[in-house]
Amino acid sequence: MQKRGKTRGRGDRGFTLTEAAIVIGIVGIVLGAVWIGANAVYSAMRVSSTSREIVSILQKTRAIHGTQSSVDPALSALSLAYAGVIPSDMIVTDASGNIVAVQDVWGGALTMAAQSVDSTNDAFSISLATVPTSACIDLFVRTTGNSRDSGLVGADNAPSAGTPFPLTLTSAAALCGNTDVSGNNVVFTFKLRS
Repeated sequence: MQKRGKTRGRGDRGFTLTEAAIVIGIVGIVLGAVWIGANAVYSAMRVSSTSREIVSILQKTRAIHGTQSSVDPALSALSLAYAGVIPSDMIVTDASGNIVAVQDVWGGALTMAAQSVDSTNDAFSISLATVPTSACIDLFVRTTGNSRDSGLVGADNAPSAGTPFPLTLTSAAALCGNTDVSGNNVVFTFKLRS
């Protein structure tokens, strides 16, 4: 009598280590591509949201100064937050509901100040801190382009006026050269009357 040994057919066999490693590698590549794509979309959404918020702040600041010929020298993002000018998603409150800070979508401080361009306090600046380099470039190019606000007089790392518009990709990249963790300062200066 002949002993029959168990033979495994091709259908009962599991994955070999090599096959499992290949599958894990392919899954890793796919997840990496999805992560990069999602990160690019998320970054574009942040820049788009920030552009809309800057326009909203600009319009509301002009509206509350509608009867005035100059900006209050004590202008600040906190005072404007209490006045309802700053979008609610930019406002940081403490446990009691008191406004303690105004931040951009990257977690950096948003500040505002009265500026003088043609006469005393006839303009104001909106400053964003710690903006990542790619977002900084996109924000400068997008905000200073052909559809920019006619009252925009400066776009730089500090309050300024007389910036030639629109900013090119090269000039925006030169302004956004800070690639370390602290990010870039982005400052837009607007005339009170456009």
